[in-house]
Amino acid sequence: MNVKEGLRFTGGDLFTSVSIAAVLFFLLSSSMASGLTDSLMRDSSLLGGGSRYTITQDALSTISEDNMISVIGTGSSQMFKALDGGCVSGNLENEALVYNIAQPSSGSYTNMLHIPRIINSNPEVVLIEIAPNSLGNISKSAEEYIELRFKLDTMNQDSTDLGEWVELIDPNHREWIALNEIERMKFKQEYVPSAIEERLNRLIFDEKTLGEIRTDTQKYGWVPETDSELWNGYLQTPIFPPDRYGFDGKTSEERENYNATLMSKTGNYKPAYRDSQSHTSLNYEISTLLENGIRVIIVSPPHHPSALTYLEDGQWDGLNETLARYAEWPGVTIFDQTWETGWEDDHFYDRNHLDDEGRIEFCNRLAPVIDEVLSGRD
Repeated sequence: MNVKEGLRFTGGDLFTSVSIAAVLFFLLSSSMASGLTDSLMRDSSLLGGGSRYTITQDALSTISEDNMISVIGTGSSQMFKALDGGCVSGNLENEALVYNIAQPSSGSYTNMLHIPRIINSNPEVVLIEIAPNSLGNISKSAEEYIELRFKLDTMNQDSTDLGEWVELIDPNHREWIALNEIERMKFKQEYVPSAIEERLNRLIFDEKTLGEIRTDTQKYGWVPETDSELWNGYLQTPIFPPDRYGFDGKTSEERENYNATLMSKTGNYKPAYRDSQSHTSLNYEISTLLENGIRVIIVSPPHHPSALTYLEDGQWDGLNETLARYAEWPGVTIFDQTWETGWEDDHFYDRNHLDDEGRIEFCNRLAPVIDEVLSGRD
């Protein structure tokens, strides 16, 4: 045999070699990108106060393994600051764990991406927040947030997270969704330059990061590692902003100024009645959970009594009619605190978020509702 013939590669050999090399490069690149970025996202170095946005996949994986009756709370910062899952769990007659995975500024359009994994985590009940500012179409001003959330969420997903929500994504937002491993790696690589810079700064200057300092001035607190003894407790009772950064810390003059200016913003909310992007997302979330045997409690959080004085008659009828419509769905319970009495100034961090006292009140009101749903389950 001619030596050259023995060394000759066929076209098929070359294609196979290149393919193997490409796969190895992809796997190594993906692993390296994750190794460089993931921990820095979690400790606030790359995302600042947005580190909580990275917890959902790990949180639901943990919940799926708890071997307990599980209740999962979803929503925006209103649900985040209202729900002390540890308090609610402790006030239940049923043996159950209540988790808080709500995310600042989130709504049904972003939360719907997690419905398949929520179902896989096998909870008995899911709390879904519906607030007057969450019923409408996605505005241009919200698109920067939508891009951030879509990329952060889908870069950490896998094929099991895909579902009918994909069809509900606005075509203009499709480029922010990763549906395969190549797209997921692409999104992660966007953070690699910042991650390298951060790690070099730590190496050269021995600088401390927000995550290492863990100051309580962070708006939404720091996130413990999943292997930390604090992790499971954090999923029930997150690290809430201290009350001194809300109403409790304002001087009389600062409070009067707030009441005369920012309190009125509540009057800007004009919830849609139906057929908005938010309604479409909610329909998908609620119907899919119900189809999989999971009960739904819709939570409409309270607003400061002074904030409600800025509303015109009928201004929030879109909210009222939306809640009334879902109340007719079998398996749905409404926990509407928007118009309930007994909410006082001492309960609020600001015009639409609860503080420590407010969380206790919310806990005491919510626990019997969850008990009733759990006791009535099939």
